[in-house]
Amino acid sequence: MLQQIFFFVGLSTFTTMKKLLFIFSLVAFFTAACRSDYDKMVRRELASGVRNDSIFLDMHFGMQRNDFYRHCLQLNQQGLVTNGPENNTVLLVIDDYKHPIDMNFYPAFDDKDQIYLMGVVFYYQAWAPWNKVLFGEKLMPDVLNLLERWYGPGFMELTSPEGKKIWVKVNGNRHIMAIVQNEKNVRVEIKDLTRKAPEKPIIDKPSGNRPIWEQPNS
Repeated sequence: MLQQIFFFVGLSTFTTMKKLLFIFSLVAFFTAACRSDYDKMVRRELASGVRNDSIFLDMHFGMQRNDFYRHCLQLNQQGLVTNGPENNTVLLVIDDYKHPIDMNFYPAFDDKDQIYLMGVVFYYQAWAPWNKVLFGEKLMPDVLNLLERWYGPGFMELTSPEGKKIWVKVNGNRHIMAIVQNEKNVRVEIKDLTRKAPEKPIIDKPSGNRPIWEQPNS
């Protein structure tokens, strides 16, 4: 495995977001030492046979699309989540940090209509273009702390060809990657390495003025 390609679900920036965008970004690692360490980690974890299908909020790889919709509706009724900007994502508020964080997420489904990847965007609620204290690079330590609380320590720091820092953790089949997207957002991808992306990805759209996860057939 000389080069690892990540299919990264890009949630559009939420300042002017009109719809959920699935953007497949290819990130290759040119630094030989880092690439070797990363490849060894992936091979070791896949060879272990360990499965870690949990994502968060009792969601998991292999979850059927309609089960995801129903689960989000239940979480909403419990007051745990709400609809994200323009009803395109699910929104969870993380309020146990100094600055409250909005966590917007939505999964990608494979050809069996099962979750194989979860795309997440984090940003500080009070972000403003003039407030550098709340920029994405300042947010990353809080996001990494949250991810380590959920998935344990051991994130590996790598560098993309463009010079961006990337943090990666692999536990069995579960691959987690985090990167500062821009001045506002930190993007995280949680992927099942044993599942394939669909040949023709389906981009869900909200129905009328209802949240995207409140589908008519859910």
